[in-house]
Amino acid sequence: MKKLIIWLTILAVLNLIGCYYQKQVNPGDYTFGETSTIKITTKDSVYNFNENDYYLENDTLFGTVFKLSEERTTPILNVEIPVENMEAVEVERFDVAGTILTVLGSLAGIFLLVGIIKITSGPFADWK
Repeated sequence: MKKLIIWLTILAVLNLIGCYYQKQVNPGDYTFGETSTIKITTKDSVYNFNENDYYLENDTLFGTVFKLSEERTTPILNVEIPVENMEAVEVERFDVAGTILTVLGSLAGIFLLVGIIKITSGPFADWK
């Protein structure tokens, strides 16, 4: 039972390792139907939108900007940004391949370390 708890704990910690990256794209190249966290840069402002807080309709982005407070998160501004007024769109995405390689590499390292410890302290320690 203890081994099961240990393995689940290790897998839970490895699950927290996520590879995210940010990519800057031209507003005309980005598909606003995606569910990604984005940052819109215009001539005079920068807007951060979470995954489900914006949508595109008739070449205008409609979204809600939120303010974090100690009690709760409250919407403070509903914005309408025409696509032609956008200078850049920065997209935050999750890298699945990088995350899988990181988790597998970490597990391989753990198994290698455990194997080395067992060989150096087990019955083969005195082998010449």
